[in-house]
Amino acid sequence: MYSIGIYGDTGMVGQEIEKVLEHHDQVEVCFRKNSRREEGALNSCELVFLATKDPESMTFAPSIFELGKKVIDMSGAFRFPRAEFEEEYAPRIGLNPNESTDYVPELLAEAVYGMPALLQDQIAQARLVGNPGCYPTSVVLALRPLKGLVQGEATIVATSGISGARKDVEEVPNEITYAYGRQHKHIPEMELYSGFRVNFTPIVLQSVFRGINTNIRVELTEPLKHVSEDAAVEQLSQMIRNAYQPEDLVFVVEDTADKQWGTRDIADTHKLLVKVRVDEGFAYICSLEDNLGKGAASQAVENMNIMLGLPRLYGIDPAYSTS
Repeated sequence: MYSIGIYGDTGMVGQEIEKVLEHHDQVEVCFRKNSRREEGALNSCELVFLATKDPESMTFAPSIFELGKKVIDMSGAFRFPRAEFEEEYAPRIGLNPNESTDYVPELLAEAVYGMPALLQDQIAQARLVGNPGCYPTSVVLALRPLKGLVQGEATIVATSGISGARKDVEEVPNEITYAYGRQHKHIPEMELYSGFRVNFTPIVLQSVFRGINTNIRVELTEPLKHVSEDAAVEQLSQMIRNAYQPEDLVFVVEDTADKQWGTRDIADTHKLLVKVRVDEGFAYICSLEDNLGKGAASQAVENMNIMLGLPRLYGIDPAYSTS
């Protein structure tokens, strides 16, 4: 039995981590801390989740490290190498690395990006993992495998349930587009780990609680433009399939007359579903995930399992939860 701590346990993501851990019989949450109270013994923990915002994560991480604990951070504070953090991410969150007393560049050199489908071996050796963002997870896993088959800037439009904004569902529908173009703070993360320049339009569905529906439009390379659309779809789909192992839980699916795949199919799961179409020289890729699950909490627990030497999907997917 491993002892675990959670900072920000009463927030949306912190609560979701605890919800995932309810199905995990190899760990016990023995420390909790939020803005109102602290309970348990941090020193007894082997690993700590920081379900906190960037400044708080940068404040808490060094002292936890000094105690010899492993850390999984849910903010963007530790998702980048130092150069990319200072040049691309810090300005988007209003942080001046030259003036901030919270900034801890020495930890960036040690942090590993927590996307097991890409970096499982590095995560296994890590003491500090920056858990990916929900939107970037849906983009990177769908787009990264297509390098060489598509080209140019990718245009991305994605909807997300209101839980991504850490808010409750509103009764009256109110869809809000924000930080569109190249303004969103997740742009640098998407570009660094997908390998593509992107523009991005996020839309929050205030009457929907969870689920991300990401839609990517990107130009085919010249050779692929000269095969049939069906053949191009098959090449793109096969490239995605070949990029992942069964435990990655990334599946290529196809709409039919009887089945239209949507966010209902990924809610409360650790799956990511990808649909592919081709039209007039462009690929249209739809990526579906649970923003609180694979886009946040269940991916964090997956990282925890890897860092503790447990089966990767233990307590997350029943098919893989064997010790």
